[in-house]
Amino acid sequence: MEIVWSVWFFILGAVLASFGGVIGYRLPKGMKVLGVERSQCDHCERQLHWYELFPIVSFLAARGKCKTCQKRIPLLYTMVELGTGALYSFSYIKYGFSVELLLACSLVLLCAIITVSDLLYFIISDKVLIVFFVWFLLLQVIFEYRGWVDAVAGSLLGFLFLLLLAILSKGGMGGGDIKLMGVLGLALGFQGGFYTLMIASVIGLIIGVIGLVMKKYTRKTAIPFGPYLALGALITFYFNEYLNFHI
Repeated sequence: MEIVWSVWFFILGAVLASFGGVIGYRLPKGMKVLGVERSQCDHCERQLHWYELFPIVSFLAARGKCKTCQKRIPLLYTMVELGTGALYSFSYIKYGFSVELLLACSLVLLCAIITVSDLLYFIISDKVLIVFFVWFLLLQVIFEYRGWVDAVAGSLLGFLFLLLLAILSKGGMGGGDIKLMGVLGLALGFQGGFYTLMIASVIGLIIGVIGLVMKKYTRKTAIPFGPYLALGALITFYFNEYLNFHI
């Protein structure tokens, strides 16, 4: 039975990530998410058939190419679907049916959406952040999964730290990253927010140095920081017991 539930959570994660990818792609462009025609090819703009919309499976069946123009389908969406599905399954295995599972799935979906939009457009939608901020706040009110002082302190820590960094760097940190950290801090608390910032900074520094060495980046290359914050938040959440604090 555990295996069956794990598979179901994988499917659920992939489906939600597919919808999240649509949100991450459309919202920054000012497009409607609901009540519009099905997705289309980014290159030839052919509307996709219903059987081309299955997460992961449709990409593999098409061999990663549009059947009309033969242009490659962006791998980003499929990777996000695969990663989200795997994390949903892992969350069920780790937490079972609990508030931690609900919190984990919510956090993963947020990270999936902002990763797509930040990588594609260097934008993290305010609408997405507001929805998840209210959702995490609602979970806190219903389950009180952490102390209120810890939740508020975590949110303020993330928001104010990156805001100060943006001021000192004269715009080197985007407003979306600042607000995202406020949302993540609410979910993770003070210590969780601190570790998220530290892990994201280390990962970003390593990637930046590698990019410079390989001459993929220059010192003026803009690098989206949202995915690093997302990765830092997920590492912090799933391995908090090794960081000496509890979700």
